[in-house]
Amino acid sequence: GGGGGLCLRAGGDCQVAGRKVEMMLVAAGSYERFLWGWRMDQDAGRLTPIFSYPAHLGAIKSIAMSGSVMATGGSDDMVKIYDLNSQRDMGTLLAHKGSVSCLAFYAAPSSCETLEHPKNLLSGSDDGTVCIWKAGSWVLFKTMKGHKRGVNDISIHPSGRLALSVGRDLHLNMYNLLKGRCTFTTKLQSEGSLIKISPLTGDCYSVASQEVVTVHDSEDGRSLHTFLHSKRVLCLAQGESPQQGRMLFTGAEDFKVTAWDTVSGKLAFSIPKAHLNRIRGVAVLGSGGAFGSDDGTYFVASASSDGTIRIWDSRMVKDTTLSDDSSPIPLMEAETQARLTCLAGSSFEDCCKDSLQIKVCWSMIRFSISIQYFKVSDDKSASTTTRQVVKCFDHCWCSTCSALNLVRSLSHCILSSLHVH
Repeated sequence: GGGGGLCLRAGGDCQVAGRKVEMMLVAAGSYERFLWGWRMDQDAGRLTPIFSYPAHLGAIKSIAMSGSVMATGGSDDMVKIYDLNSQRDMGTLLAHKGSVSCLAFYAAPSSCETLEHPKNLLSGSDDGTVCIWKAGSWVLFKTMKGHKRGVNDISIHPSGRLALSVGRDLHLNMYNLLKGRCTFTTKLQSEGSLIKISPLTGDCYSVASQEVVTVHDSEDGRSLHTFLHSKRVLCLAQGESPQQGRMLFTGAEDFKVTAWDTVSGKLAFSIPKAHLNRIRGVAVLGSGGAFGSDDGTYFVASASSDGTIRIWDSRMVKDTTLSDDSSPIPLMEAETQARLTCLAGSSFEDCCKDSLQIKVCWSMIRFSISIQYFKVSDDKSASTTTRQVVKCFDHCWCSTCSALNLVRSLSHCILSSLHVH
């Protein structure tokens, strides 16, 4: 079912004529069932709120973003889908019989300049199942069984062919996503609460269990590195650029945000006292350039049970010596006064002004075609075709970058064929 309750204003002021501008959004869920969202306004140095929405009937347990698509899972057993470009609540996915504890998108690699919509969504639940959804149509492709108890977390290999999950039954499962079934399972020494496959190459994966994060080789499962924390780890995140992908960011009950180098196995940097309470979510934002380079823009977002969202410039943090007693200054901050449970971030091209251009462009095309329709009204075949074209475009145009190019191309063909100048 559709929604309509969510109203996003993803800000046209970030768009610069003749230049592509990266939109950076962060969103967080809370125990109070509210979904919060902000746009990073780098010029003003602040997080601009764009929505606050009672998305679920219960606590929001999980959240995921891919490009301009966002999904949330709640204790009400539902998955909600949102399109951040068209500013719409896309509806609800119903398949689980327990709280939706984890979500993960798979977006196929594309050579297109604009970021495409994801291909699939995986959802894990306290009922022990993992569902595969086709993005776009949001049709349920397969329900996979594997865990005897609840699913804690799931991660998709960058090939899109397999996924790994950890559950409360102390097992790690591997799924064949092409066949839609669990193909391998192994029992862990302790319950894995989080899992993350390297998003770039998939050559390693990380598993969090209490205060320990272990990095494993994807080929044989052997342990490569062990990262120790003073308290329980609650969230993991990795970037998708070549240098970001080697950095594993963790958030824990010790109020720290920590970056680990998964190649060398060493501590890269940490942000002590990043919040006044435990860290419930971390996300990496930005694209282009190498991690920490002058030509790249990289940010790390963190969310806490204290109700705050904070943005950190990792380049500044790496250049600063911070003791455990120091309180670093975040680049941006937002206050919700809610008990936040999860966090996600996304970077994509701002298409808001393109949407306006499409509307204006189509209005002109429709007017021209309508005039031509009356000119050829004696020709039954031509008038029928023209009428169908107008009707089709009225129903099919959408506010995306590709739609703008589509309208321009098709308008040229239509007007040329109708001899409209």
